Amino acid sequence: MKTVFYLCKVKEAFQKYIEEKKLCRPEERILLAVSGGVDSVVMLHLFSKTGFSFAIAHCNFQLRGDESDGDERFVKDLADKYHVPVFVKRCETRAYAKEKGISIEMAARDLRYEWFEEVCNANHFHKVAIGHNRNDDEETFFIKLLRGSGLSGLRGIPLQRNHYFRPILFA
Repeated sequence: MKTVFYLCKVKEAFQKYIEEKKLCRPEERILLAVSGGVDSVVMLHLFSKTGFSFAIAHCNFQLRGDESDGDERFVKDLADKYHVPVFVKRCETRAYAKEKGISIEMAARDLRYEWFEEVCNANHFHKVAIGHNRNDDEETFFIKLLRGSGLSGLRGIPLQRNHYFRPILFA
């Protein structure tokens, strides 16, 4: 009984945060970036309880072998469970990083956002929801601090940028 009460409170906080911050409107179609990790899965669950129209996007960066493939299967199973469309992209992340002379992390980021744009344009999604939470926000701030960022650069993850938003940044 306690769990149900807590989940209701989280759902209410989620909806209130979206409304107060004007992150998205009920008539908009939302693409959810779901990695298979707890943050994005919670975000998916919360969206399923709100009445928004959404689909799932999952990037398999093929960096962890069977574990990456397991995440992909898990996300596809979630799409079946929630009865929503799922878009999956398998990326040659290491080859891309080498070709561009960038880190694996930057390569994954580039590949992910490029593909999100393709999916949005081809399928008429208005916005993309990313599952970053408050811990990610604080971590970003401290990484910038440790790297010697000036005062103007000392900030966490932006709540919104263009049509990308982070609806669980409050949690």
